[in-house]
Amino acid sequence: MLRLIIILCSVAYVAWTAEVRTNLTLTWEPGNPNGNQRELIKINGEMPGPELRFDEGDQVEVLVQNDMPFNTTVHWHGLLMRDSPWSDGVPGLTQKPIEPGQSFIYRFTAEPAGTYWYHSHSRMTLLDGLYGPLHIRPNPGSPTPYSLISSNHEDLEQLNRAAREPVLVTLSDWTNWTSWDYMDIFETSNAATFCSDSILVNGHGSTYCPGQEFLINNTRDDMTYFLAPAHVTDKGCLPFVFPTEGYFLDYINTSALPEHYYSGCIGSSSPNATIEVDPSDGWVSLNWIMAALNKMMVVSVDEHDMWVYEADGQFIAPQKVQALTMYPGQRYAALIKLNKERKDYTIRVPDNGLAQVQAGYAVLSYKGGSGWAGDTKPWITWNGNYSSPETVFLNDTIMPTFPVIAPARYSDQTIVVRMSRSGQPYLWSMSKDGTALYPQDDFAYTPLLFNTTGALGNGINENLVIRTENNTYVDIILQVGWRKDELQEITHILHKHASKMWIIGSGTGVWNYTDTNQALDLIPENFNLESPSYRDTFTTSFAGPSWVALRYHVNVPGAWFFHCHVEIHLGGGMAMAILDGVDVWPTVPPELVFRH
Repeated sequence: MLRLIIILCSVAYVAWTAEVRTNLTLTWEPGNPNGNQRELIKINGEMPGPELRFDEGDQVEVLVQNDMPFNTTVHWHGLLMRDSPWSDGVPGLTQKPIEPGQSFIYRFTAEPAGTYWYHSHSRMTLLDGLYGPLHIRPNPGSPTPYSLISSNHEDLEQLNRAAREPVLVTLSDWTNWTSWDYMDIFETSNAATFCSDSILVNGHGSTYCPGQEFLINNTRDDMTYFLAPAHVTDKGCLPFVFPTEGYFLDYINTSALPEHYYSGCIGSSSPNATIEVDPSDGWVSLNWIMAALNKMMVVSVDEHDMWVYEADGQFIAPQKVQALTMYPGQRYAALIKLNKERKDYTIRVPDNGLAQVQAGYAVLSYKGGSGWAGDTKPWITWNGNYSSPETVFLNDTIMPTFPVIAPARYSDQTIVVRMSRSGQPYLWSMSKDGTALYPQDDFAYTPLLFNTTGALGNGINENLVIRTENNTYVDIILQVGWRKDELQEITHILHKHASKMWIIGSGTGVWNYTDTNQALDLIPENFNLESPSYRDTFTTSFAGPSWVALRYHVNVPGAWFFHCHVEIHLGGGMAMAILDGVDVWPTVPPELVFRH
Protein backbone atom coordinates (compact mmCIF):
# COMPACT_ATOMS: atom_id res chain seq x y z
CA MET A 1 0.00 0.00 0.00
CA LEU A 2 2.80 2.43 0.95
CA ARG A 3 4.55 1.71 -2.36
CA LEU A 4 1.30 2.46 -4.23
CA ILE A 5 0.90 5.79 -2.42
CA ILE A 6 4.48 6.77 -3.29
CA ILE A 7 3.90 5.87 -6.95
CA LEU A 8 0.63 7.84 -7.10
CA CYS A 9 2.28 10.87 -5.47
CA SER A 10 5.15 10.67 -7.97
CA VAL A 11 2.71 10.51 -10.90
CA ALA A 12 0.76 13.48 -9.52
CA TYR A 13 3.97 15.48 -9.11
CA VAL A 14 5.05 14.78 -12.70
CA ALA A 15 1.59 15.74 -13.96
CA TRP A 16 1.93 19.21 -12.45
CA THR A 17 5.38 19.92 -13.89
CA ALA A 18 6.34 20.79 -17.43
CA GLU A 19 9.23 21.70 -19.68
CA VAL A 20 9.17 25.47 -20.09
CA ARG A 21 11.25 27.44 -22.57
CA THR A 22 11.49 31.20 -22.86
CA ASN A 23 13.80 33.80 -24.42
CA LEU A 24 15.17 37.01 -22.95
CA THR A 25 16.81 39.51 -25.31
CA LEU A 26 18.95 42.21 -23.67
CA THR A 27 19.36 45.58 -25.41
CA TRP A 28 21.01 48.91 -24.54
CA GLU A 29 18.76 51.77 -25.62
CA PRO A 30 17.19 55.05 -24.49
CA GLY A 31 14.40 55.03 -21.92
CA ASN A 32 12.81 57.37 -19.39
CA PRO A 33 11.22 55.52 -16.46
CA ASN A 34 11.18 58.68 -14.32
CA GLY A 35 10.68 61.25 -17.09
CA ASN A 36 14.41 61.81 -17.68
CA GLN A 37 15.83 60.00 -20.68
CA ARG A 38 19.08 58.05 -20.52
CA GLU A 39 20.57 54.84 -21.87
CA LEU A 40 19.38 51.75 -20.03
CA ILE A 41 18.95 47.98 -20.35
CA LYS A 42 15.70 46.59 -21.67
CA ILE A 43 14.69 42.94 -21.57
CA ASN A 44 12.41 41.99 -24.46
CA GLY A 45 11.81 45.72 -24.88
CA GLU A 46 10.74 46.22 -21.25
CA MET A 47 12.24 47.69 -18.08
CA PRO A 48 11.88 45.90 -15.69
CA GLY A 49 12.00 42.66 -17.63
CA PRO A 50 8.95 40.47 -18.25
CA GLU A 51 7.32 38.46 -15.49
CA LEU A 52 8.41 34.82 -15.42
CA ARG A 53 5.91 32.43 -13.83
CA PHE A 54 6.53 28.72 -13.34
CA ASP A 55 5.08 25.80 -11.42
CA GLU A 56 7.21 24.15 -8.76
CA GLY A 57 9.27 21.41 -10.38
CA ASP A 58 9.08 22.77 -13.93
CA GLN A 59 12.17 22.08 -16.03
CA VAL A 60 13.07 25.57 -17.21
CA GLU A 61 15.21 26.65 -20.14
CA VAL A 62 15.88 30.38 -20.59
CA LEU A 63 17.86 31.53 -23.62
CA VAL A 64 19.48 34.90 -22.89
CA GLN A 65 20.56 36.78 -26.02
CA ASN A 66 23.00 39.62 -25.34
CA ASP A 67 22.46 42.36 -27.92
CA MET A 68 24.20 44.95 -25.73
CA PRO A 69 27.67 46.44 -26.40
CA PHE A 70 29.12 44.87 -23.21
CA ASN A 71 29.17 41.43 -21.60
CA THR A 72 26.81 40.30 -18.88
CA THR A 73 25.23 37.40 -16.96
CA VAL A 74 21.82 36.79 -15.36
CA HIS A 75 21.36 35.48 -11.82
CA TRP A 76 18.18 33.79 -10.54
CA HIS A 77 17.91 35.22 -7.04
CA GLY A 78 16.81 32.67 -4.43
CA LEU A 79 16.53 29.60 -6.68
CA LEU A 80 18.26 26.40 -5.51
CA MET A 81 20.01 25.48 -8.76
CA ARG A 82 20.23 21.91 -7.51
CA ASP A 83 22.20 19.83 -10.06
CA SER A 84 22.70 22.93 -12.26
CA PRO A 85 25.09 25.28 -10.42
CA TRP A 86 26.51 26.45 -13.79
CA SER A 87 23.17 28.24 -14.36
CA ASP A 88 23.41 30.48 -11.30
CA GLY A 89 24.73 33.40 -13.35
CA VAL A 90 27.86 34.71 -11.59
CA PRO A 91 30.86 35.51 -13.82
CA GLY A 92 34.10 34.05 -12.51
CA LEU A 93 32.25 31.75 -10.16
CA THR A 94 29.67 29.70 -12.10
CA GLN A 95 30.06 30.80 -15.72
CA LYS A 96 31.96 32.88 -18.23
CA PRO A 97 30.35 36.18 -19.29
CA ILE A 98 27.92 36.32 -22.19
CA GLU A 99 29.75 38.44 -24.75
CA PRO A 100 28.05 41.00 -27.03
CA GLY A 101 26.18 39.19 -29.78
CA GLN A 102 26.32 35.85 -27.95
CA SER A 103 23.69 33.86 -26.08
CA PHE A 104 23.61 31.49 -23.13
CA ILE A 105 20.99 28.91 -22.14
CA TYR A 106 20.20 28.73 -18.43
CA ARG A 107 18.70 25.36 -17.46
CA PHE A 108 17.30 24.73 -13.99
CA THR A 109 14.45 23.23 -11.99
CA ALA A 110 11.90 25.77 -10.75
CA GLU A 111 12.40 25.39 -7.00
CA PRO A 112 11.63 26.27 -4.31
CA ALA A 113 8.12 27.71 -4.63
CA GLY A 114 7.68 31.40 -3.85
CA THR A 115 8.55 34.91 -4.99
CA TYR A 116 11.95 35.55 -6.56
CA TRP A 117 13.57 37.71 -9.21
CA TYR A 118 16.30 37.65 -11.84
CA HIS A 119 18.98 40.29 -12.28
CA SER A 120 22.42 41.21 -13.53
CA HIS A 121 25.50 40.02 -11.70
CA SER A 122 28.07 41.78 -13.84
CA ARG A 123 29.59 44.94 -12.40
CA MET A 124 26.79 47.36 -11.34
CA THR A 125 24.46 47.01 -14.33
CA LEU A 126 21.56 46.25 -12.02
CA LEU A 127 21.55 50.06 -11.79
CA ASP A 128 20.84 50.18 -15.54
CA GLY A 129 17.67 48.10 -15.37
CA LEU A 130 18.70 44.47 -15.82
CA TYR A 131 16.16 42.86 -13.50
CA GLY A 132 12.70 41.32 -13.56
CA PRO A 133 10.17 39.47 -11.35
CA LEU A 134 9.80 35.71 -11.03
CA HIS A 135 7.18 33.58 -9.26
CA ILE A 136 6.96 29.82 -8.70
CA ARG A 137 3.54 28.42 -7.80
CA PRO A 138 3.67 25.70 -5.10
CA ASN A 139 2.53 22.19 -5.89
CA PRO A 140 -1.17 21.62 -5.19
CA GLY A 141 -1.62 20.15 -1.74
CA SER A 142 1.39 21.94 -0.24
CA PRO A 143 0.77 23.20 3.33
CA THR A 144 -0.36 26.85 3.33
CA PRO A 145 -0.87 29.33 6.21
CA TYR A 146 -4.10 30.92 4.94
CA SER A 147 -6.28 29.37 7.66
CA LEU A 148 -4.33 31.52 10.13
CA ILE A 149 -5.72 34.57 8.31
CA SER A 150 -9.35 33.49 8.10
CA SER A 151 -11.42 30.42 8.92
CA ASN A 152 -14.24 31.49 6.60
CA HIS A 153 -14.70 28.98 3.76
CA GLU A 154 -15.30 31.66 1.10
CA ASP A 155 -12.29 33.63 2.32
CA LEU A 156 -10.08 30.55 2.16
CA GLU A 157 -11.04 29.87 -1.45
CA GLN A 158 -10.33 33.50 -2.36
CA LEU A 159 -7.05 33.53 -0.42
CA ASN A 160 -5.82 30.42 -2.23
CA ARG A 161 -6.73 31.85 -5.65
CA ALA A 162 -5.09 35.19 -4.86
CA ALA A 163 -1.85 33.58 -3.65
CA ARG A 164 -1.58 31.29 -6.69
CA GLU A 165 -1.92 34.23 -9.10
CA PRO A 166 -0.30 37.13 -7.27
CA VAL A 167 0.37 40.63 -8.52
CA LEU A 168 4.16 41.01 -8.69
CA VAL A 169 5.31 44.48 -7.62
CA THR A 170 8.95 45.35 -8.33
CA LEU A 171 10.46 48.21 -6.31
CA SER A 172 13.70 49.89 -7.35
CA ASP A 173 15.70 53.06 -7.06
CA TRP A 174 16.76 54.98 -10.15
CA THR A 175 19.48 57.45 -11.00
CA ASN A 176 19.95 59.65 -14.04
CA TRP A 177 23.54 58.36 -14.28
CA THR A 178 24.55 55.04 -15.82
CA SER A 179 26.44 52.43 -13.82
CA TRP A 180 29.70 53.47 -15.49
CA ASP A 181 29.06 57.11 -14.53
CA TYR A 182 28.30 56.00 -10.98
CA MET A 183 31.56 54.08 -10.62
CA ASP A 184 33.54 56.99 -12.07
CA ILE A 185 31.91 59.33 -9.55
CA PHE A 186 33.00 57.09 -6.68
CA GLU A 187 36.59 56.96 -7.87
CA THR A 188 36.96 60.68 -8.61
CA SER A 189 35.21 61.93 -5.46
CA ASN A 190 36.06 59.09 -3.04
CA ALA A 191 32.42 59.38 -1.94
CA ALA A 192 30.21 56.32 -1.65
CA THR A 193 26.84 58.02 -1.47
CA PHE A 194 23.36 56.47 -1.61
CA CYS A 195 21.87 59.41 -3.51
CA SER A 196 19.33 58.54 -6.23
CA ASP A 197 16.82 60.50 -8.30
CA SER A 198 13.66 58.42 -8.06
CA ILE A 199 11.93 55.43 -6.54
CA LEU A 200 10.25 53.25 -9.16
CA VAL A 201 7.29 50.90 -8.81
CA ASN A 202 7.13 48.40 -11.69
CA GLY A 203 9.45 50.69 -13.64
CA HIS A 204 7.46 53.91 -13.16
CA GLY A 205 8.19 56.94 -11.00
CA SER A 206 9.03 60.62 -10.80
CA THR A 207 11.63 62.93 -9.30
CA TYR A 208 10.01 64.92 -6.52
CA CYS A 209 11.56 68.20 -5.34
CA PRO A 210 9.46 69.39 -2.37
CA GLY A 211 12.18 71.79 -1.19
CA GLN A 212 15.05 71.47 1.24
CA GLU A 213 13.13 72.87 4.23
CA PHE A 214 10.41 70.23 3.76
CA LEU A 215 13.02 67.48 3.55
CA ILE A 216 14.87 68.71 6.63
CA ASN A 217 11.60 68.79 8.56
CA ASN A 218 10.84 65.25 7.39
CA THR A 219 14.20 63.78 8.32
CA ARG A 220 13.85 61.05 10.93
CA ASP A 221 14.50 62.27 14.48
CA ASP A 222 17.27 59.75 15.05
CA MET A 223 18.99 60.74 11.80
CA THR A 224 18.60 64.46 12.59
CA TYR A 225 20.45 63.84 15.85
CA PHE A 226 23.00 61.61 14.15
CA LEU A 227 23.77 64.13 11.37
CA ALA A 228 23.71 67.36 13.41
CA PRO A 229 24.65 70.10 12.82
CA ALA A 230 24.58 69.14 9.12
CA HIS A 231 21.36 68.28 7.28
CA VAL A 232 20.09 66.70 4.09
CA THR A 233 20.41 68.37 0.68
CA ASP A 234 17.51 69.51 -1.50
CA LYS A 235 17.51 65.99 -2.99
CA GLY A 236 17.21 64.49 0.48
CA CYS A 237 20.75 63.12 0.30
CA LEU A 238 22.60 62.61 3.57
CA PRO A 239 25.57 64.87 4.32
CA PHE A 240 29.07 63.50 4.73
CA VAL A 241 29.73 63.56 8.48
CA PHE A 242 32.15 61.85 10.84
CA PRO A 243 29.58 59.48 12.43
CA THR A 244 28.95 57.87 9.02
CA GLU A 245 32.35 58.27 7.38
CA GLY A 246 34.80 58.04 10.28
CA TYR A 247 38.39 58.85 9.41
CA PHE A 248 37.51 58.39 5.71
CA LEU A 249 35.80 61.80 5.87
CA ASP A 250 39.12 63.48 5.04
CA TYR A 251 39.38 61.44 1.81
CA ILE A 252 36.11 62.71 0.32
CA ASN A 253 36.19 65.43 -2.34
CA THR A 254 32.64 66.76 -2.63
CA SER A 255 33.71 69.27 -5.30
CA ALA A 256 34.22 66.31 -7.67
CA LEU A 257 30.54 65.34 -7.44
CA PRO A 258 28.77 66.31 -10.68
CA GLU A 259 26.04 68.93 -10.68
CA HIS A 260 22.59 67.60 -9.70
CA TYR A 261 24.03 64.31 -8.45
CA TYR A 262 24.06 65.14 -4.74
CA SER A 263 22.16 68.43 -4.70
CA GLY A 264 20.36 70.70 -7.14
CA CYS A 265 17.12 68.74 -7.47
CA ILE A 266 15.40 68.95 -10.86
CA GLY A 267 11.90 67.54 -10.87
CA SER A 268 10.55 65.21 -13.53
CA SER A 269 7.35 63.27 -13.92
CA SER A 270 6.15 60.03 -15.41
CA PRO A 271 2.81 58.25 -14.89
CA ASN A 272 2.76 56.22 -11.68
CA ALA A 273 2.19 52.48 -11.89
CA THR A 274 -1.45 51.53 -11.47
CA ILE A 275 -2.39 48.14 -10.02
CA GLU A 276 -6.01 47.36 -10.86
CA VAL A 277 -7.83 44.96 -8.56
CA ASP A 278 -11.29 43.43 -8.82
CA PRO A 279 -13.15 43.61 -5.49
CA SER A 280 -15.30 40.67 -6.58
CA ASP A 281 -12.15 38.54 -6.12
CA GLY A 282 -12.33 39.26 -2.41
CA TRP A 283 -8.57 39.29 -1.85
CA VAL A 284 -5.41 40.16 -3.77
CA SER A 285 -1.84 39.07 -3.09
CA LEU A 286 0.73 41.82 -3.66
CA ASN A 287 4.15 40.18 -3.82
CA TRP A 288 6.75 42.88 -3.21
CA ILE A 289 10.19 42.42 -4.81
CA MET A 290 12.95 44.74 -3.60
CA ALA A 291 15.20 45.28 -6.61
CA ALA A 292 16.79 48.47 -5.27
CA LEU A 293 20.52 48.96 -5.40
CA ASN A 294 21.19 51.03 -2.34
CA LYS A 295 17.96 51.75 -0.52
CA MET A 296 15.83 50.52 2.33
CA MET A 297 12.16 51.20 1.59
CA VAL A 298 8.90 51.15 3.52
CA VAL A 299 5.80 49.78 1.76
CA SER A 300 2.21 50.66 2.65
CA VAL A 301 -1.23 50.81 0.98
CA ASP A 302 -3.51 53.58 2.25
CA GLU A 303 -6.46 52.37 4.34
CA HIS A 304 -5.64 48.67 3.75
CA ASP A 305 -4.21 46.05 6.09
CA MET A 306 -1.67 43.57 4.78
CA TRP A 307 -1.35 39.96 5.91
CA VAL A 308 2.31 39.13 5.26
CA TYR A 309 2.51 35.37 4.70
CA GLU A 310 5.75 34.81 2.79
CA ALA A 311 9.32 36.07 3.23
CA ASP A 312 11.99 35.39 0.60
CA GLY A 313 9.81 32.68 -0.94
CA GLN A 314 9.21 30.88 2.37
CA PHE A 315 5.77 30.65 4.00
CA ILE A 316 5.71 32.25 7.45
CA ALA A 317 3.16 32.54 10.24
CA PRO A 318 1.09 35.47 8.87
CA GLN A 319 1.43 38.92 10.43
CA LYS A 320 -1.27 41.58 10.11
CA VAL A 321 0.48 44.90 9.44
CA GLN A 322 -0.01 48.25 7.76
CA ALA A 323 3.62 48.79 6.74
CA LEU A 324 6.78 46.79 6.16
CA THR A 325 10.43 47.70 5.68
CA MET A 326 12.33 46.11 2.80
CA TYR A 327 16.04 45.79 2.06
CA PRO A 328 17.70 45.10 -1.32
CA GLY A 329 17.07 41.56 -2.52
CA GLN A 330 14.24 40.77 -0.09
CA ARG A 331 10.71 39.73 -1.03
CA TYR A 332 7.47 39.71 0.92
CA ALA A 333 4.03 38.48 -0.14
CA ALA A 334 1.00 40.16 1.44
CA LEU A 335 -2.68 39.32 1.15
CA ILE A 336 -5.05 42.31 1.15
CA LYS A 337 -8.82 42.14 1.62
CA LEU A 338 -10.63 44.19 -1.04
CA ASN A 339 -13.47 45.48 1.09
CA LYS A 340 -13.06 49.25 0.82
CA GLU A 341 -14.92 51.86 -1.22
CA ARG A 342 -14.42 51.37 -4.96
CA LYS A 343 -11.90 54.08 -5.82
CA ASP A 344 -8.14 54.67 -6.08
CA TYR A 345 -5.79 54.33 -3.09
CA THR A 346 -2.21 55.54 -2.81
CA ILE A 347 0.59 53.00 -2.48
CA ARG A 348 3.44 54.69 -0.62
CA VAL A 349 7.05 53.60 -1.01
CA PRO A 350 9.40 56.01 0.80
CA ASP A 351 13.04 55.47 1.63
CA ASN A 352 13.14 54.60 5.31
CA GLY A 353 15.40 57.60 5.90
CA LEU A 354 18.65 55.76 6.55
CA ALA A 355 19.92 56.45 3.03
CA GLN A 356 17.91 59.42 1.75
CA VAL A 357 14.73 61.39 2.47
CA GLN A 358 12.77 60.42 -0.63
CA ALA A 359 9.46 58.87 -1.64
CA GLY A 360 7.79 57.00 -4.48
CA TYR A 361 4.17 56.23 -5.22
CA ALA A 362 1.80 53.96 -7.11
CA VAL A 363 -1.96 53.46 -7.24
CA LEU A 364 -4.19 50.59 -6.10
CA SER A 365 -7.26 51.03 -8.29
CA TYR A 366 -10.56 49.24 -7.62
CA LYS A 367 -12.14 48.03 -10.85
CA GLY A 368 -15.43 49.76 -11.56
CA GLY A 369 -14.66 52.47 -9.02
CA SER A 370 -14.81 56.25 -9.13
CA GLY A 371 -11.07 56.61 -9.72
CA TRP A 372 -9.31 59.37 -7.84
CA ALA A 373 -11.70 60.73 -5.21
CA GLY A 374 -9.42 62.87 -3.07
CA ASP A 375 -6.61 61.96 -0.72
CA THR A 376 -6.74 58.61 1.04
CA LYS A 377 -5.67 58.10 4.64
CA PRO A 378 -1.99 57.13 4.90
CA TRP A 379 -0.45 54.76 7.43
CA ILE A 380 3.04 56.24 7.01
CA THR A 381 4.73 59.62 6.44
CA TRP A 382 7.08 60.89 3.74
CA ASN A 383 10.06 59.46 5.63
CA GLY A 384 8.48 56.05 6.23
CA ASN A 385 7.57 56.67 9.85
CA TYR A 386 4.26 56.12 11.63
CA SER A 387 1.52 58.60 10.68
CA SER A 388 -0.95 56.99 13.07
CA PRO A 389 -0.69 55.18 16.42
CA GLU A 390 -2.67 52.40 14.73
CA THR A 391 0.14 51.70 12.25
CA VAL A 392 1.81 48.33 12.83
CA PHE A 393 5.11 47.52 11.12
CA LEU A 394 6.18 44.01 10.16
CA ASN A 395 8.33 42.43 12.88
CA ASP A 396 11.11 40.90 10.80
CA THR A 397 13.02 39.62 13.83
CA ILE A 398 10.28 37.12 14.75
CA MET A 399 9.11 35.33 11.62
CA PRO A 400 8.68 31.60 12.27
CA THR A 401 8.23 29.54 9.13
CA PHE A 402 5.02 27.72 8.26
CA PRO A 403 5.22 24.91 8.98
CA VAL A 404 8.13 25.35 11.39
CA ILE A 405 11.48 24.35 9.89
CA ALA A 406 14.10 24.07 12.62
CA PRO A 407 17.86 23.63 12.15
CA ALA A 408 20.08 21.01 13.74
CA ARG A 409 20.94 21.73 17.36
CA TYR A 410 24.68 21.85 16.73
CA SER A 411 26.82 22.71 13.72
CA ASP A 412 29.90 21.14 12.17
CA GLN A 413 31.75 24.31 11.20
CA THR A 414 31.84 27.98 12.27
CA ILE A 415 33.33 30.75 10.12
CA VAL A 416 33.63 34.39 11.19
CA VAL A 417 33.19 36.91 8.37
CA ARG A 418 34.39 40.42 9.19
CA MET A 419 32.98 43.45 7.38
CA SER A 420 34.35 46.98 7.09
CA ARG A 421 35.62 49.57 4.66
CA SER A 422 38.99 48.80 3.20
CA GLY A 423 41.45 51.44 2.07
CA GLN A 424 39.01 53.88 0.42
CA PRO A 425 35.54 55.19 1.35
CA TYR A 426 33.97 53.29 -1.59
CA LEU A 427 35.80 49.97 -1.03
CA TRP A 428 34.23 47.38 1.28
CA SER A 429 35.43 44.02 2.55
CA MET A 430 33.63 40.95 3.82
CA SER A 431 36.24 38.29 4.41
CA LYS A 432 37.95 36.18 7.02
CA ASP A 433 40.56 38.90 7.65
CA GLY A 434 38.24 41.88 7.14
CA THR A 435 40.43 43.54 4.51
CA ALA A 436 40.40 41.41 1.33
CA LEU A 437 38.35 42.67 -1.63
CA TYR A 438 36.56 40.40 -4.10
CA PRO A 439 37.77 41.38 -7.62
CA GLN A 440 34.92 39.89 -9.66
CA ASP A 441 36.10 41.06 -13.08
CA ASP A 442 39.62 39.69 -12.57
CA PHE A 443 38.38 36.09 -12.60
CA ALA A 444 35.44 36.43 -15.00
CA TYR A 445 36.85 33.92 -17.51
CA THR A 446 38.16 31.35 -15.01
CA PRO A 447 35.10 30.31 -12.97
CA LEU A 448 35.84 28.55 -9.68
CA LEU A 449 33.12 26.00 -10.40
CA PHE A 450 35.17 24.74 -13.35
CA ASN A 451 38.04 23.67 -11.07
CA THR A 452 37.68 20.04 -10.03
CA THR A 453 37.13 19.39 -6.28
CA GLY A 454 36.81 23.12 -5.69
CA ALA A 455 40.54 23.75 -5.98
CA LEU A 456 41.56 27.37 -6.48
CA GLY A 457 43.10 27.92 -9.86
CA ASN A 458 42.53 31.59 -10.51
CA GLY A 459 44.58 33.30 -7.82
CA ILE A 460 41.70 34.32 -5.56
CA ASN A 461 42.65 35.32 -2.00
CA GLU A 462 41.99 32.47 0.47
CA ASN A 463 40.41 34.99 2.86
CA LEU A 464 37.58 35.29 0.34
CA VAL A 465 36.81 31.56 0.18
CA ILE A 466 34.81 29.24 2.44
CA ARG A 467 34.88 25.46 1.87
CA THR A 468 32.32 23.03 3.24
CA GLU A 469 31.52 19.33 3.00
CA ASN A 470 28.18 17.98 1.86
CA ASN A 471 25.44 17.16 4.39
CA THR A 472 26.99 19.25 7.15
CA TYR A 473 25.62 22.21 9.09
CA VAL A 474 27.65 25.39 8.75
CA ASP A 475 27.47 28.59 10.81
CA ILE A 476 28.57 31.95 9.49
CA ILE A 477 29.08 34.78 11.98
CA LEU A 478 28.63 38.22 10.42
CA GLN A 479 30.76 40.65 12.42
CA VAL A 480 30.47 44.43 12.03
CA GLY A 481 32.20 47.19 13.97
CA TRP A 482 35.20 45.01 14.75
CA ARG A 483 37.74 47.72 13.92
CA LYS A 484 38.59 50.09 16.76
CA ASP A 485 38.80 53.02 14.32
CA GLU A 486 35.39 52.26 12.78
CA LEU A 487 33.03 51.06 15.50
CA GLN A 488 29.92 52.48 13.83
CA GLU A 489 28.85 50.40 10.84
CA ILE A 490 26.15 50.94 8.28
CA THR A 491 23.55 48.23 7.66
CA HIS A 492 24.67 45.50 5.25
CA ILE A 493 22.26 43.24 3.40
CA LEU A 494 23.76 39.80 2.81
CA HIS A 495 22.60 37.17 0.32
CA LYS A 496 23.86 33.63 -0.16
CA HIS A 497 23.16 31.97 -3.47
CA ALA A 498 21.48 28.54 -3.58
CA SER A 499 20.68 28.05 0.11
CA LYS A 500 18.34 29.68 2.55
CA MET A 501 19.81 30.20 6.01
CA TRP A 502 18.41 30.27 9.52
CA ILE A 503 19.05 33.44 11.49
CA ILE A 504 19.78 31.67 14.77
CA GLY A 505 21.27 34.42 16.92
CA SER A 506 22.70 37.90 17.38
CA GLY A 507 24.56 39.94 19.94
CA THR A 508 26.57 43.06 20.68
CA GLY A 509 30.33 43.35 20.87
CA VAL A 510 32.99 41.37 19.05
CA TRP A 511 32.50 37.61 18.65
CA ASN A 512 35.04 35.86 20.89
CA TYR A 513 33.84 32.26 21.02
CA THR A 514 35.57 29.16 19.70
CA ASP A 515 32.46 28.23 17.73
CA THR A 516 28.68 28.56 17.86
CA ASN A 517 28.34 25.42 19.97
CA GLN A 518 30.37 27.09 22.74
CA ALA A 519 28.38 30.31 22.41
CA LEU A 520 25.11 28.36 22.73
CA ASP A 521 26.31 26.94 26.04
CA LEU A 522 27.52 30.30 27.40
CA ILE A 523 24.85 32.74 26.11
CA PRO A 524 21.78 30.65 25.19
CA GLU A 525 19.54 33.72 25.56
CA ASN A 526 21.12 35.14 22.36
CA PHE A 527 19.94 32.24 20.22
CA ASN A 528 16.71 30.81 18.81
CA LEU A 529 16.88 27.27 17.45
CA GLU A 530 13.20 26.44 17.87
CA SER A 531 11.55 28.77 15.34
CA PRO A 532 14.17 31.01 13.69
CA SER A 533 13.63 33.02 10.52
CA TYR A 534 14.64 31.11 7.40
CA ARG A 535 15.44 33.21 4.36
CA ASP A 536 18.05 34.00 1.70
CA THR A 537 18.62 37.72 2.35
CA PHE A 538 19.46 39.10 5.81
CA THR A 539 20.67 42.29 7.48
CA THR A 540 23.28 43.36 9.99
CA SER A 541 22.71 46.02 12.62
CA PHE A 542 23.14 49.76 12.00
CA ALA A 543 25.11 50.01 15.22
CA GLY A 544 28.48 49.66 16.89
CA PRO A 545 30.20 46.28 17.33
CA SER A 546 27.63 43.52 16.80
CA TRP A 547 27.24 40.09 15.23
CA VAL A 548 24.60 37.92 13.57
CA ALA A 549 24.76 34.11 13.49
CA LEU A 550 23.49 32.27 10.39
CA ARG A 551 23.17 28.50 9.95
CA TYR A 552 22.57 26.44 6.82
CA HIS A 553 22.51 22.85 5.70
CA VAL A 554 24.98 22.02 2.93
CA ASN A 555 22.94 19.99 0.44
CA VAL A 556 23.42 21.79 -2.88
CA PRO A 557 27.06 21.31 -3.96
CA GLY A 558 28.62 24.06 -6.05
CA ALA A 559 30.42 27.40 -6.07
CA TRP A 560 28.10 30.01 -4.59
CA PHE A 561 28.31 33.77 -4.24
CA PHE A 562 27.90 35.27 -0.77
CA HIS A 563 27.74 39.04 -0.94
CA CYS A 564 26.30 42.34 0.19
CA HIS A 565 23.24 43.25 -1.89
CA VAL A 566 23.88 46.97 -1.49
CA GLU A 567 25.19 47.40 -5.00
CA ILE A 568 27.85 50.02 -4.26
CA HIS A 569 29.22 47.76 -1.52
CA LEU A 570 29.30 44.76 -3.86
CA GLY A 571 30.92 46.91 -6.54
CA GLY A 572 33.47 47.93 -3.92
CA GLY A 573 34.54 44.32 -3.27
CA MET A 574 32.08 43.08 -0.63
CA ALA A 575 31.70 39.41 -1.56
CA MET A 576 33.03 35.91 -0.95
CA ALA A 577 32.96 32.52 -2.67
CA ILE A 578 31.44 29.60 -0.78
CA LEU A 579 32.44 26.22 -2.18
CA ASP A 580 29.76 23.90 -0.84
CA GLY A 581 30.22 20.14 -0.93
CA VAL A 582 33.85 20.02 -2.05
CA ASP A 583 33.77 16.27 -1.30
CA VAL A 584 31.06 15.72 -3.95
CA TRP A 585 32.03 18.47 -6.38
CA PRO A 586 29.75 18.68 -9.46
CA THR A 587 31.04 17.92 -12.94
CA VAL A 588 30.49 20.84 -15.30
CA PRO A 589 29.25 19.99 -18.83
CA PRO A 590 32.26 20.12 -21.21
CA GLU A 591 30.50 22.49 -23.62
CA LEU A 592 30.43 25.12 -20.87
CA VAL A 593 34.03 24.59 -19.78
CA PHE A 594 35.38 25.09 -23.31
CA ARG A 595 32.89 27.81 -24.26
CA HIS A 596 34.56 30.97 -25.57
